[in-house]
Amino acid sequence: MLDSTKIKREISRLYDKDPEGWNVLVGRDRSGFYDILFSHGTKAWQIKEYQVNPYKFVGLGAKLRNISEPPVATPNYPFGLRPISVDLIKELTNAMDDPKIMDEIASKLLSERTVSSIQAAQSPAILQGPIFQSNRPLDALSSAHSRLDEKLRRELRRIVHRDFRHTVTPYI
Repeated sequence: MLDSTKIKREISRLYDKDPEGWNVLVGRDRSGFYDILFSHGTKAWQIKEYQVNPYKFVGLGAKLRNISEPPVATPNYPFGLRPISVDLIKELTNAMDDPKIMDEIASKLLSERTVSSIQAAQSPAILQGPIFQSNRPLDALSSAHSRLDEKLRRELRRIVHRDFRHTVTPYI
């Protein structure tokens, strides 16, 4: 198990090397912790996080072992960074009140090739996503990973109660 920040840094580094074919699935577990599943081909990472406040998350995660096929399949639009040109920003601004045109622009944006964060930073705006939401994101994994999930939950609960107890209990 590693700190979620370190895992996200590693994922970001790997994404920059190869920005094609990433998927992200997010949901909450029965304890209210965020479950995030990143996948790239047959590589996958699970992160479990607690939101301390609107600006801070604390969490743990691990690289998943024994993944024989992609745990998250999204045939149409993989996760990634997509630059938005000045012309497209103007189009978006003019189409705000027209849902049909907004759908066309969204499809156009999501059809764009994903780029590394360095390439995306050279654009005036960036689209990040899509990030898929699921009530039970870990259902995409095998039951063999349930022990890891329980271990992450237990350890995160321990950290939250030790370091952020004031965010768990209501004020009286």
